[in-house]
Amino acid sequence: MKKILSYAMLLLCGTFAFTACSDDNESNPTLVQPTAFSLFQPAIGTANVDLEKSQSVTLTWTIPTFTDFGAPVVPTYVVQVSPSGSFTKEFDREAKDNTGADYISLEQTFNSSNATVNCEGLDQALQQLLGWEGAEDVPATLPVTIRAIASIRDASFRDYYPITSSNTVVLNTVPYFIVNVPPVVWYMVGNNIGSASWSNDATSVGTGLIPLLPLADEEYDKTTGTGVISYTGFMTAGTQFKFVLTPGEWGTGDTSAKPRLQLHYQDVEEPDAALISDEDGDNHNIGIKADGYYTISLDTKSLKIKVEAYDKAPKTFSTMSMPGGYNNWGMDDHMTACETLNGENHMWVAQFNPTEDGEVKFAANDDWADNWGAETFPYGNGTNGGPNIPYVAGSYTVFLNDITGQYFFIANPTTEE
Repeated sequence: MKKILSYAMLLLCGTFAFTACSDDNESNPTLVQPTAFSLFQPAIGTANVDLEKSQSVTLTWTIPTFTDFGAPVVPTYVVQVSPSGSFTKEFDREAKDNTGADYISLEQTFNSSNATVNCEGLDQALQQLLGWEGAEDVPATLPVTIRAIASIRDASFRDYYPITSSNTVVLNTVPYFIVNVPPVVWYMVGNNIGSASWSNDATSVGTGLIPLLPLADEEYDKTTGTGVISYTGFMTAGTQFKFVLTPGEWGTGDTSAKPRLQLHYQDVEEPDAALISDEDGDNHNIGIKADGYYTISLDTKSLKIKVEAYDKAPKTFSTMSMPGGYNNWGMDDHMTACETLNGENHMWVAQFNPTEDGEVKFAANDDWADNWGAETFPYGNGTNGGPNIPYVAGSYTVFLNDITGQYFFIANPTTEE
């Protein structure tokens, strides 16, 4: 991974520079520990927020002062929620036993005093914390106590200074049960991934960021979407890659950080020295030792990676289409080849925006000789000559791996209110 220093850390480093000269000039600013900062009651007041029908809730707070002279330092903010109003034990998403946990941190992070909290993410966090197993477990209304925490993070995104907590406010919610949360997606990024070397931003999905895809026979946690996802494709010797959870965020390479937003060589389970190596110093990129086909699996619950050789010689195709009812089963709607850096493409991507429910398949080289289908949506393992894939009207980014037949219709983010 390219070495990236965040804007926040540039400001923080500047503060350290000031402090280093304090012996010469006692007027230079130094770091101080804030005791608190103020979280304001959301504009919606005491009205109920329907978490299923609403897109987001905006929170605002004051900016804590981290230097004696108010020099600019950009903290990282995390929102925490508690149905009981207590903040004594935090829910750990990676732990098997969360007995006694009474609050949970939302997975979004913020770097300003305005936070747009995603309502679906809030509801999912409550479902995890409270262990709802069905709609019958969900209360009609639920007052939720909210606080924000602020910290300065170092270059590895670890909390450098003690965390400061805000006051609490109460948000009245109408929660709902999230049924069949889609599998969690992690993306590969590197100088051998896609068509844009080390490109990680929100617009790089399908170019610099290639997802690992769900497996039809894998059981995914219905509230968290965790389970095993995989990628199979060709990689060239001497190249490197790693994984990110959120497009545009590098996260930290620290294996003790929570939540984990980046994975690398140190997360590989029983690495095979004949296949991969630990590259680029502290970045721990996964280096490819030899040209060949690889299957890369990631358990998104344990965050463990497997890299294995794939010993078959798959076909290659020049085009891939998505014939279906929406286009009278024509072959004109071509997908885009994702992988160009390795010189051999087996991943395809397309934007798909059907206005009505229907059926679709994947077909190679503008012909039906090689086509993939299955009966499951939004993901599955298509087989050659398999049944039509049923789809639901919506907006999707669609991926297909033509080696394994894995496909995934990933719902595009909706516009926030």
